[in-house]
This record gives sequence, structure tokens and C-alpha cells, in this order.
Amino acid sequence: MGDTMVVLVLVTGVAHLLSAFRLACYQRDEARHRWREALVISLCGGMFCLAGIDVLLDFASVSPWHAIVSVLSCALILRCGGNIALLWRVLKYRNVE
Repeated sequence: MGDTMVVLVLVTGVAHLLSAFRLACYQRDEARHRWREALVISLCGGMFCLAGIDVLLDFASVSPWHAIVSVLSCALILRCGGNIALLWRVLKYRNVE
């Protein structure tokens, strides 16, 4: 396994785990508790956590596209503060105009 593949695996695994950690640390507003949003956030956080653990423990080969998509999704999750339902609402209301 070359150095490039090791870097891709590490970057992908860390991006997945960082996304999962941010989703787990998202502070939900108790006044307007939406159980569907909380369920989606929890499921996505679990998915990212399992994917990161799988990539790092199995040390499977990762394509450059997988690494790019995982880093971009991590950046979006960090940018929206862990509230991925916010991304859906922005896309939904932007198409109305």
C-alpha cells in the first residue's frame, strides 16, 4: 500500500469520525423539539461513525472521490453546526423563489 493510499484512508476516516462527533455534539433546541430532525441527525451520525471506524480499522482502499466527498460532507456538517436539517430547509426554500 503506497503512501498516497495511506493518506487517503486516514483523511477519509478522520473526516467521517469528525462528522460523527459534530453530529453527536449538536445542541438541540428544547423549546422546538422536532423528533424527525433528531432522528435523522442521530442516524447520520451513527452512519458516519460506523463508516469511519470501518475505514480506519479495516484499512480498506479508498478512492480519491470517496475522500473528497467525505471531506466536503465534513465541511458542510461543521459549517452548519451539526444541524443537517438546516441544509434541507435552505435547499427547499431556495428552490421556491
